Amino acid sequence: MRYRTSIFITLIFTVLCMQLFTTYASAKTASKQKLTAQAALIMDADSGTVLFKRNANLRLPSASTVKVLTATIIMEELSTDKQVVISKRAAGIAPSKAYLREGAQYKVKDLLQGFLMSSANDAGVALTEAVSGTEFQFSLLMNEKAKAMGARNSFFLNATGLPEGGKRQYSTVYDLALFMRKCLAYPQLVGIMRTKNAEICGSDGKSISLRNHNKFLWRSTNDLIGKTGFTKKAGHCFLGMFSKGKRRFIVAILDSSKPWDDLEYLMNKKY
Repeated sequence: MRYRTSIFITLIFTVLCMQLFTTYASAKTASKQKLTAQAALIMDADSGTVLFKRNANLRLPSASTVKVLTATIIMEELSTDKQVVISKRAAGIAPSKAYLREGAQYKVKDLLQGFLMSSANDAGVALTEAVSGTEFQFSLLMNEKAKAMGARNSFFLNATGLPEGGKRQYSTVYDLALFMRKCLAYPQLVGIMRTKNAEICGSDGKSISLRNHNKFLWRSTNDLIGKTGFTKKAGHCFLGMFSKGKRRFIVAILDSSKPWDDLEYLMNKKY
């Protein structure tokens, strides 16, 4: 009788331990899957259908994700083989930068690599000056182009996403997704965003090594491409595209504290 009672108690104890472990594991998984981004969106890249959204039209600082729009306009306005001279203002812009030298000349396609892979603000300013004369004039073109794409909640004062003192510039995850959808029409830009490492050289002979800021390119389990962004005010941001089978999806997050976890969570959802 005592033997049976002992077995029964052991069985009950085992069941309780298993339940506690299951509850702990579920809680741990749920905590890992908690979305930290203040705004997030998944869009079908081909149809434009929104499949997931959180604060889709909330106006927030978008940091360097705006560079996707800038690069798309550059492709519309300039030949990729055009030589661009680095101005004093471009060379002196705040980081991130490729430390391009004033007076050196680079091809547009090389500057686009620095701009999208390493988030080089000096490359971006040089490109915008080649199109519009000044970065501010280019920002007016950005606002015009954004509205033409259907982006109704975006306003830009520069082409890089750098803070503009007390002046407010903003976008939304929905508007950013529209910019990415347009960007995907340019295979050269998609190719740049897929590139892990590259090297560019200007007329001054200086060789510059570039490394893509997108950490997912080093993970063999997915094909997420895109543009990272970060400022203290904007938090971590990302705008990009991934595939599942033959379907392509655009993903955008703004003001995230754990961007890579957020992106993993969003990509693993069923759509």
